[in-house]
Amino acid sequence: MSPQVQTLLALALVALAATGLVWRAIVRRNHPGCGHDCSCPASALRPPVKQPRRP
Repeated sequence: MSPQVQTLLALALVALAATGLVWRAIVRRNHPGCGHDCSCPASALRPPVKQPRRP
């Protein structure tokens, strides 16, 4: 196998792995919680948002 083919295959593998990690991060951000089957509300699992103080 030529070095150019190996380089292209390695680059494709790294790109595929990076895409998978980004996809998982996006899915977890959209559906926070302990899982999809537990039926617990996401608001109960997130810490409360601090309101900015007004002067």
